[in-house]
Amino acid sequence: MTFDSFAVAAMAAELRQTILNGRVQRVVQVNSLTYGLEIFVHPTRHYLLISVEPQSPRLHLSAEKTRRGMGNETPLMLVLRKYLRGARLKSIDQPAYERILYFHFLSPFGPVSLAVEMLGTRSNLVLMEADRSILGAARLSKPEEGRSGRVILPNFPYLPPPPQDKLTPPELTEAALRQELAEASPELPLARLLPGIVRGVSPFLAREIVYRACGRTDVRAGELSDVPALLSAFGDLLACLRDNRWTPTLALDESGQPVAFAPYPLHHLGPTRHTGSFSEAVETYFAGVATGYAAAKAPLHEAIQAARERLARRRERLQQDAAAHADPDLLRQKGEAVLAYAHQIQPGQTRLSVPWGMDGEMLTIELEPDLSPAENARRYFQQYRKAGRAGEEIPAQLARVEMEEAYLEQLAQDLDMAEDRPEIEAVAAALAEAGFIRPGGRKRASRLASRFLRLTAPDGATVWVGKNAAQNAHLTFKQASPDDLWLHARGIPGAHVVIPTAEGLPSEEDVLWAAGVAAYYSRGRHDTAVEVDVTLKKYVRAIKGAPAGLVTYRNETTLRVAPLAPDIE
Repeated sequence: MTFDSFAVAAMAAELRQTILNGRVQRVVQVNSLTYGLEIFVHPTRHYLLISVEPQSPRLHLSAEKTRRGMGNETPLMLVLRKYLRGARLKSIDQPAYERILYFHFLSPFGPVSLAVEMLGTRSNLVLMEADRSILGAARLSKPEEGRSGRVILPNFPYLPPPPQDKLTPPELTEAALRQELAEASPELPLARLLPGIVRGVSPFLAREIVYRACGRTDVRAGELSDVPALLSAFGDLLACLRDNRWTPTLALDESGQPVAFAPYPLHHLGPTRHTGSFSEAVETYFAGVATGYAAAKAPLHEAIQAARERLARRRERLQQDAAAHADPDLLRQKGEAVLAYAHQIQPGQTRLSVPWGMDGEMLTIELEPDLSPAENARRYFQQYRKAGRAGEEIPAQLARVEMEEAYLEQLAQDLDMAEDRPEIEAVAAALAEAGFIRPGGRKRASRLASRFLRLTAPDGATVWVGKNAAQNAHLTFKQASPDDLWLHARGIPGAHVVIPTAEGLPSEEDVLWAAGVAAYYSRGRHDTAVEVDVTLKKYVRAIKGAPAGLVTYRNETTLRVAPLAPDIE
């Protein structure tokens, strides 16, 4: 889960009480998107962790001293160290109902501000001077992004993300809500309607509001009969924001592991426990998620590696057999030669060399000294027949091994990309169905196939993304139409990406955007550029006898794009 505007407000209130007027003594880079500030407020050192990782942006005080990570220092790290070391934190601001915090410092070089934008996959960290001239950023703009009017590059003026074109929470009156309900589809879940019409309301917060009002989270727009109850539930939570009256809470699973955090009591998840600070709740959640997911993935990584090794040994044996039976006709000729020259073979003889063939070249034949000439000939004829069968079977078996190795590589990629337990469970189910691990009450992968991503490209095209083998197969062969565009990273495991064309062809910009998404959800996501193939879905074929998601295709066009993390907030 990510920070919503309520979580940002609660954290800002906690930080104002804890580190305001503190002096920055140390700046460390954990990775290119995560930084730590050591801030001294007499008599205590506080450790502020700021991360703008696309899937888990977060901001909190850490109980432990932040340690420097591996990797070279980024340009942002250099300017952070220069301007923030020795700086004093003067104020912390949050634009109303936004997931952005501004930390204002008085540095040895004058006033500077650090913008922490916790916007899902568009998260960023930007350091600017008093005139809002950008000094450095964690994620710099690409040249094509400048057309949107917001450029994040050094020396350019900092422009904040544009505010959402939605109602503010105080504007959600009973009349406004009834109007929105009347215009919405009766089947639309309220937990999806509220984030779409009210600024600062996340899907997680919306589920809490709906549960408090209706007793369950899956209520649809057409089912809501008590509009005032919904507004009252929202008002109670809004009062926490207005009055800075927070109750840091962790929701736990049956084993006691954290599954969610919030700065207010949680009713739609349980059990829960309160924490001493919101930072403690956030840090506990992310530590637990990292540990829990790593623990869940570890045995699957081991199973995949063990299967790889088994297949490698099998391939090596097949290749040795293929080499041993490379010339079946020669075995037949040796058997015939033994019979033809049987009168020359002496008891106990181990080798026979005779002229053979049209050109009379010498043919050397190894003999078993304990066998008669007829038995030696029979042995060669048996090897000849076996080699003939092997000539038909070994290539097919090698092809099967190669196909299973390719599927394992896809499952390994799926496991690396898995971001929650259902996605980890999907990999486990696929491994079990393919026979790589024992079935252990896993959910069938097909049950999770419909969870593929549904995205909207910048120019409005719909884009579907399969994040594992089961989703890939479902998306390509059950969801997509023949004339839809189909994309896949070239030559490496990755997602099947589909752009439906029923309502018209997408723009060139949207195709390039979808190609960037395909590159991001592939093994090449950390490369600077990835080749992505684009074709029509009707040219994509499942490989006969292959596991789900392995395909061949033709008539493709290849694009070279940078991986692009989509906003899946």
